[in-house]
Amino acid sequence: MNICVAGDVHGRIDKFYENIRDFELKLKISFDVVLQVGDFGIWIDEKNHDGITKLHGGTGDFPKWHKGKRAVPIKTYFINGNNEDFNFLEAVKLSGDFEILKNLFYVPNGTVADIKAGTGMAAYKSGKDASLNGGNTENLVVAGIGGKYDPEYFNHREADRYYTKYEIDNLIKHANGNIDIFISHDAPEGVLIEDNDKKRYYPKAAGLRELILKIKPKIVFFGHHHGVCKSEIEGIPVYGLNVLGEKDSLLGFKIKNGAIKILGKY
Repeated sequence: MNICVAGDVHGRIDKFYENIRDFELKLKISFDVVLQVGDFGIWIDEKNHDGITKLHGGTGDFPKWHKGKRAVPIKTYFINGNNEDFNFLEAVKLSGDFEILKNLFYVPNGTVADIKAGTGMAAYKSGKDASLNGGNTENLVVAGIGGKYDPEYFNHREADRYYTKYEIDNLIKHANGNIDIFISHDAPEGVLIEDNDKKRYYPKAAGLRELILKIKPKIVFFGHHHGVCKSEIEGIPVYGLNVLGEKDSLLGFKIKNGAIKILGKY
């Protein structure tokens, strides 16, 4: 299975899929699945957005995609960042239908997406086992924690743009030790980030490192910091993806029989 992982998009959906297509041509492959690490830019009303989104040029392309019910060209799974329409995403969670547009799936905090490449099928574990149907295709198990860390909200049950200890504990409880990939918006403690201003620092987002050590994914990806990272946590590879339009905003890899091979960056 060929997978593309993407950093923050901030609503530039048209450019996002153009870049993925260019990346496919560069690698001479087709991606089966795209995973996106938050701040995708889910705003359904072009007049309704937060201050940070305004700095990134406003709501971007998603309102027209949503209004026109456009199909996403590659099956895409995203977690929320800290700059999204959380009223809309809460309604999506309550509906139980995580396919926002055709081939575009939301992975709520503390849940697991079971993905079958080429079938368009996905199920989410949030306390119950997923039931999947489809052909004899490869499975990919992806766990997600969206939003950023804030100590003021960490002990809440839910907190929109922030992740919580409850969500982390829920993921640990239901991960079942079979996670292929963990994606988060914020970065785990102990990894070195270099942002686009060439500043180097270690993030202080609590809880994510401990989560990774307990669920033991094969590989980890995060965004949010608009910079890059290549590190590891006790042998588990950890990559930070840059914001769309900057170098290393996309990473391609192949997973086959549990083994991961990095194909390149864009």
